[in-house]
Amino acid sequence: MNHDEFEAIAALDAVGAATADEARSLAAHAESCEACSRARDEYAEAATLLARGLDPVPPPAEVRERIAGIGEMSNDETSNVVDAEHRFSTWWLATAATLFLALWGWREIGIRVARERIATQQAEIRGLTEEKTRLAAQNEKLASMASPDTRTIALAGQEMSPSASARVFLDPTRRRAIVFFYNLPSNPTDKSYQLWIIRGDQPKPQSAGVFDVTASGNATLSIDNLPVMTEIQALAVTMETRGGADQPTEKKFYVMGGMS
Repeated sequence: MNHDEFEAIAALDAVGAATADEARSLAAHAESCEACSRARDEYAEAATLLARGLDPVPPPAEVRERIAGIGEMSNDETSNVVDAEHRFSTWWLATAATLFLALWGWREIGIRVARERIATQQAEIRGLTEEKTRLAAQNEKLASMASPDTRTIALAGQEMSPSASARVFLDPTRRRAIVFFYNLPSNPTDKSYQLWIIRGDQPKPQSAGVFDVTASGNATLSIDNLPVMTEIQALAVTMETRGGADQPTEKKFYVMGGMS
């Protein structure tokens, strides 16, 4: 038998409807199976709770009277008692079946509730882990901004967006920079802003990342693994196709600033 079959026997046994062989098999299996032993105990407890919550249901009056007078009956009358006992047995089996279904439903609900509780806890753990990661990254940014070696560099709006600006907090020790952009025009959904590092030791600009602006025209971009300070001449921003380009496709910048 598998675990599901033993759990079904446990539910039957809790309401007294399991056969003697089934009860023995369950008892032997439960000795070495913690899950089925726990299921048997839970069904037994549930059956007790169900019984406490139900009003006593006496057997039919005629059955009780016939059983009480069984010693005084003739053979013909005894056959009637057998028939009455059969009806009583049918009545009990129907009651046991109802209790079995109630117990089985109770167990299924308990399993569903437990699974939902586990799923909720796992979602909370994932949320806390993500928040921890976000806070750790935020602390790294704050550490870079607060470093005594950090330089602050201003980028000015260019022909494409004269009112735009940006402020760069560059930590040369960690080779990291955090750039805050202000008053940039909203980028279309098929476009991205792209920040470029113009280097003195290379003829082509180097991408420092892509970003979108908020409704207010602001954005923040973190840059890691920057070239050393002496290799950076300027920073500039263009608008490219969604996801960025290998090299700037526009000659006009939105914001730009030198490192001197």
